[in-house]
Amino acid sequence: MPLHNEKGTALVLSLMFLLVMSLLVAVLHRDTLVEYASSRNYELSQHVFYAAESGLRAADGWLSDQGVAPEDGLTPPSWFYNVAVALPSADSGWSPYVSVDKLRYRYYLEHLKDASASVSGGESAKIGTSASTGGKVHFYRVTAEGSNPDRSIIKVVQLVTTARY
Repeated sequence: MPLHNEKGTALVLSLMFLLVMSLLVAVLHRDTLVEYASSRNYELSQHVFYAAESGLRAADGWLSDQGVAPEDGLTPPSWFYNVAVALPSADSGWSPYVSVDKLRYRYYLEHLKDASASVSGGESAKIGTSASTGGKVHFYRVTAEGSNPDRSIIKVVQLVTTARY
């Protein structure tokens, strides 16, 4: 005996279709939120990296502003290290934090070595040297750290540079 009463079939089919569509929207919404959070973290990470780069530029600017080699000065800042005398420890002193927008950076400098005109080493040891006054080239390593205020994202960058005094 076949059933010919199909009343309500459209309602059941439309409810099933609505359920499937609701599940699809929920999954896509969750994926969108995860993707948004991921892209936001990446963006913040890039901004922290740029803050660390600002620290490199600030330290390099400080180095350029010195009239004499910092290691030859009477009292170099606490965030300056002469590697020939002592290596910085893991908890080395850093410069004070500098805030940029909602981010901040700090840095420290290390004097690595000097290259004078009388150095008989490889060509890298003779870069920019001359026998004249001010011809002594000093090699420095700058380490800069950028972070957000709660330090949940930290980027550290380094630069080896020279200065002539």
